[in-house]
Amino acid sequence: MTATGTTLHRALATPSFQFVLIALAALTAIRLAGLHYSTVDLFFDEAQYWAWSRELAFGYFSKPPLLAWIIKASDLVCGSGESCVRAASPLFYLGTCLITYVIAKDLYGRDTAAWSALTLALATGVSFSTRIISTDVPLLFCWAVALLAYLRLLRAPDWRWAAVLGAAIGFGLLAKYAMIYFLLGAACAALFDRDARAVLTRGQTWIVLALTALIISPNVAWNFANDFVTVKHTGDNITGGGLRFRPLDAVAFFASQFAVAGPVVFATFLVILVTGRSSLSRADKLMLAFAVPPLALVTVLSFARSANANWAAPSIISMSILVVAWWLRTGRAWPLWATLAIGVFIQTVLIIGDANAYRISVPALGNKADLYQRTLGWRSLGAQAAQLARSSGTPTIAAEGRGEVAALIYYLRNEPHAALNWPVGAIPQHHFELTRALNGNVAEPVLMITYCPNATRLQRYYAEVTPLTQIATKTGAASIRRYHTFKLAKRIQPIGPLGPCNQAAK
Repeated sequence: MTATGTTLHRALATPSFQFVLIALAALTAIRLAGLHYSTVDLFFDEAQYWAWSRELAFGYFSKPPLLAWIIKASDLVCGSGESCVRAASPLFYLGTCLITYVIAKDLYGRDTAAWSALTLALATGVSFSTRIISTDVPLLFCWAVALLAYLRLLRAPDWRWAAVLGAAIGFGLLAKYAMIYFLLGAACAALFDRDARAVLTRGQTWIVLALTALIISPNVAWNFANDFVTVKHTGDNITGGGLRFRPLDAVAFFASQFAVAGPVVFATFLVILVTGRSSLSRADKLMLAFAVPPLALVTVLSFARSANANWAAPSIISMSILVVAWWLRTGRAWPLWATLAIGVFIQTVLIIGDANAYRISVPALGNKADLYQRTLGWRSLGAQAAQLARSSGTPTIAAEGRGEVAALIYYLRNEPHAALNWPVGAIPQHHFELTRALNGNVAEPVLMITYCPNATRLQRYYAEVTPLTQIATKTGAASIRRYHTFKLAKRIQPIGPLGPCNQAAK
């Protein structure tokens, strides 16, 4: 063994599977404890998902149904508190990292398996995501299961792994339609790998497709019955406010991947793409086949519209495995240690920050000094709305924005007041306009909560419009979110759009 090899061996002694399991379990326990001590309110996306879990269905306005089912299961175990709503996230990531271990072990051996599982667990995007509940959580788990099943099928025909692959793709699509990227990865693998092409011609492929279709069919039926509202919303997400050339948005999305995968991991991945093509092994190419398509597609899309950093999240699994394998193969210990150190630091900062969210402020950032301000103030909104509804005798509470309605539904869950959405237009813009629109059948009087102080907008629909006290919710050490409130009674015409807020006419 060379001196370099000996040094690397000492620096990267292979952790046993027992060590990896204990480390991942401990990290998961720490994350669950962090959720318990977090002071961060349920963000309105999370509150919306919780609201969906109260009305179980095979589809919802903007997403497939799996996440709502998961939240419902969590509720049955530990209730509806913020920490319980989010608890499934670190648990699912534990499963994702363990499956990543098995994938890497199959392809590269125990060394890569151990370090890949730990690298993924401490990836910046994963550390961030374990603090919230989102559709990416079950998506990445299903992606990992599907990737493992696919690689096992490359080795030999097996009806059991075909069934696992079909189930993983099907449930992945029920988590998020981005699971469709997996099929693109399989197609890319077939371009260069003989076994990958052979998989496509086997009878087992029909089992995969049939099981996938069977699992996703209730959601397809729900969309059909609801005018394909989720599909249309997904299409609107892609087109956004219109497609036009936005190079700066593309740069922003590409730069965000350094945060999602981790700066050292993503930088190394780019180096491999640019300089390492001639030395890539078959396993390397397979990992690239499942990492590149999501990144490439979303990067191209980001030239036409803004793209969220997590839209290519499934790439992180095979990317992490490939990068760790390359580090070990080329005798580079420091990038791995740097990645793990950064991951531990970021995870620590996030847990401490969540526990002190109302105190954290960076004055140099001006009106964005309070870093948590978008995720704070929602509990206070619910508490003040409930108190005002009791004092004003209003059994119904209405608001204009999806965020406010979602937060009110969640934080009024133990109150008798109904939280409804004042519709923006004839066509529903989000789930609550579809299912909780204010109409003529609600109990009056109505407590209206709005950013707009203009009472004349409301007087078109109600004969009695009485201004009430303002609601001010603290969103950090220096920021406040303010609402105007009105008591509405004696509706005079069907509820319609309020139009823009003309404050001069208040």
